[in-house]
Amino acid sequence: MKTGFQYIQPLYGYKPDIAHIAVPENCESALEIMAADLLGTDGLIAIYIPEGTEEVYEPGVMRGRVVGGVRLLPMPPGKEMRDYFYPDWDKRMRWPLGWPCKAVYAPPVSECRPLVDDLFGQDLFQSYVSRFQHGPFKLEAKMAKELDKFFAQFSKVRTRKN
Repeated sequence: MKTGFQYIQPLYGYKPDIAHIAVPENCESALEIMAADLLGTDGLIAIYIPEGTEEVYEPGVMRGRVVGGVRLLPMPPGKEMRDYFYPDWDKRMRWPLGWPCKAVYAPPVSECRPLVDDLFGQDLFQSYVSRFQHGPFKLEAKMAKELDKFFAQFSKVRTRKN
């Protein structure tokens, strides 16, 4: 069974009460592949706030950091990916497809390191994060191991269903 961090997903914000993740229309396939791979496992998705996140989203110190981890939940009966969306600040449907999830890790942002930059360096950073244009992607073993090690120091988010 898969455990620990398996994928990475960009979002423009993150809170412990997150109920779903969402992607642009062109990333539907990547979301479906990730869901098929992770559902029914203990595999986690790292939530990354891109360095280039615009101020309108108020990223603050989250910018450029992996700020938490989520686990996908089964799609409820009668629901579909289009039921889990995020409208943009101007109400456009920039992220019309999503999947229900729950937060597993949501440490204080001040304690989150810019792991992508640390592991891959300034020179490879842009090519690494440019992959987000195609949706969430499977983590390289090096990054997954580092995320597992880093987040192990934090308590898991407590919810009624944990």
